Amino acid sequence: MTEARIITRSTADGTIAHSYEFSAKNLCEASIRASVVIHTEILIWIDGKTVRTISKTERATLALKDRDTAYEIRDEIIAFVSKLVDGKEYLESRWQKMTAAQREDAKAIWIIPVISGGSIFATLGRIGDYWRLISTTQLANTDEGNELPSIGVRPWGLPSKKVA
Repeated sequence: MTEARIITRSTADGTIAHSYEFSAKNLCEASIRASVVIHTEILIWIDGKTVRTISKTERATLALKDRDTAYEIRDEIIAFVSKLVDGKEYLESRWQKMTAAQREDAKAIWIIPVISGGSIFATLGRIGDYWRLISTTQLANTDEGNELPSIGVRPWGLPSKKVA
C-alpha cells in the first residue's frame, strides 16, 4: 500500500515530533504546531522516504489555514501517489514475467515528474511482496520525467553476491 504521511521533524537531531495522516487539514495542523518550535521541518513521506519538504513560506501560509495552499499541496501529492501506484503496478506486471535469475537483485529507477520545484529521482526495490521507494533525490529546476519506471537486473554474466 502506498500512503503519504505528514512528518514534523527536528532539524537539530532528526527526531520525529509528529506523524499525521495526509490531508489538507493536517497540513495546516502540522504547520500550526511547528510554528511554535524553532528548529522544525515539515516533510511529506511516502514509503518512509521524503518526497516533498514544505517551505517556510508555505508553512506560514498553512499556519493561517490558507485553504488554497493546502488544497494545492494536497492535489500535488495525490497526483504523485497516483503516478507512483501506476508505476508500482507496472513493475509488478513486469516482475511476474521475470525468471528467478532476473528477479534477483532487481531494482527500478524512475525520474518522476510533478513535485513542486522539480522532479524526483527514485529507486524502487522489491521488499517482501511489494515494490517500495528505496531512495529519493529531489531534482531541482526540472519538471521532466518518465511515465513509467525502468527496471534493471543484474547483468547476466556476473555472479550473484548470494551463496547458493
